[in-house]
Amino acid sequence: MLKVLLVDDEAPILNNLSRVLPWEEMGMKVVGLARSGMEALEVADQHHLDLILSDIRMPVMDGLSFITKIRDKGSKAEIFLLTGYQEFEYAREAIKLGVKDYISKPIHYGELEMKIRDIGEEIRKKRAKEKYYSTVSLIDEAPNPVAVKKTPDQLVTSALEYINTHMGQDLGIEELSEHLGISSSYFCLLFKNHVGLTFVEYLTRQRMEAAKFLLVNSDKNIAQIGSFVGYHERRYFTKVFQKATGMTPSEFREMSGEATV
Repeated sequence: MLKVLLVDDEAPILNNLSRVLPWEEMGMKVVGLARSGMEALEVADQHHLDLILSDIRMPVMDGLSFITKIRDKGSKAEIFLLTGYQEFEYAREAIKLGVKDYISKPIHYGELEMKIRDIGEEIRKKRAKEKYYSTVSLIDEAPNPVAVKKTPDQLVTSALEYINTHMGQDLGIEELSEHLGISSSYFCLLFKNHVGLTFVEYLTRQRMEAAKFLLVNSDKNIAQIGSFVGYHERRYFTKVFQKATGMTPSEFREMSGEATV
């Protein structure tokens, strides 16, 4: 059973999250409920968490401060944000902290359940890979023959973390390969085999998800959002976004605004 922590300062929402979703049927167990980041930290210290659903805006310690602290403690739990907070900097920090996904309030519990099921499946696949590769070592290109070797899964994890925290920059295969200490050809093969997408496909998808998050959760203009996710020319950002979503950034923002009314 995957261990889940629910964090929200509103008691009705917290109770609904724990009761409405079919946690046991999804192969998950809610091990804690918290109404602030401080309470959530106490629960996180007691359990090896797999998934955290957290509100952003809370008293005592907000959601992003809580996430920052548990990341500093080494937690690899997937994080799902509940957000109604219209603040660009919060959205920016959430992306940097590797938040898996989000849903805007008021919560649509059917949509939330589908997203949680998908995340649960990803967690289980990741565990299976870690178990499989736990005894596999790579021939490292470093000159020191006794250097600690990284497994393929560890290399891919490092690559994904680097991409998610540098997506606003001009990223390339050569840069990532050098960061990981492996050849470009091996990186391309490794990444496609583990992620199921090429590096460019994955980077574009992550940038589009970040852009959608910012379009819904910030009041920054299209050019600012495009620049933040790595597209410094608005026309090109609009072209890529429209190809990925079927609509322009402006149309997506307008549609999302109507959906939350």
